[in-house]
Amino acid sequence: MSKKKLKISSWNVAGIRACEKKGFHDWVEQSKPDIICLQETKALPEQLGENLVSPEGYVALYAPAERKGYSGVATWVKEGLEHSHVIGLGIDEFDSEGRTIITEFNSFILINCYFPNGKRDHSRVPYKLEFSREVASRALAMKKSLKKEVIITGDYNTAHQEIDLANPKTNTKSTGFLPIERKWMDEFCEQGFSDLFRHFTPDENGHYTWWTYRGDCRERNIGWRIDYFWATNDLVPQILSCTHSPEVLGSDHCPINMELAF
Repeated sequence: MSKKKLKISSWNVAGIRACEKKGFHDWVEQSKPDIICLQETKALPEQLGENLVSPEGYVALYAPAERKGYSGVATWVKEGLEHSHVIGLGIDEFDSEGRTIITEFNSFILINCYFPNGKRDHSRVPYKLEFSREVASRALAMKKSLKKEVIITGDYNTAHQEIDLANPKTNTKSTGFLPIERKWMDEFCEQGFSDLFRHFTPDENGHYTWWTYRGDCRERNIGWRIDYFWATNDLVPQILSCTHSPEVLGSDHCPINMELAF
């Protein structure tokens, strides 16, 4: 039996209602992902229109934060793709902020995450690392119990290596590039996860997924790569590609995409 291609896209939309006004539906129509993972939706489902709650051709799952206008993730699954899902990690301090949706498919598990920002004063770095380690632990436990490989996608809020941001030297004391945050990503690798973009594009710099709105940074490509697809190592041979779409506007992040032989 020949395998099919499955396209997964992930995008921090920085407010799904704002992004909707900037061409979100056009992107969905043109890109046609089989699965869409969104972060920082910043809305309760009851605040959204029909096009977002019941999008044509998709089943839409939402995990909003309790606090209005904050955080939140959503996973859209193409109709006909058999799946089950769990909202959250079952840990209130994380789930109250709407950070995780776990979706199980026939041959793999997909975890959509909005990893915390450590804040300028670094006050949320411990919370961020606790969340990050819980996600990795949960992924490994599910791989073992369900005998399925795991993909973890979303806005990780951390650039792993110096090639993952335009100005590494001036950001060593900035959250998102702190040694302790980067060390967690090293741990993640050691636990058996692969950064899929770097699997295909190992050494090139200049590939970013987030740009501040200040100072024409996007036009000048002064950015950070903080949005990722990571997967358990045994899934890597089935991954056909992993790319960014920096030409797609609508947010201060751009969509990222992967194709899986499925």
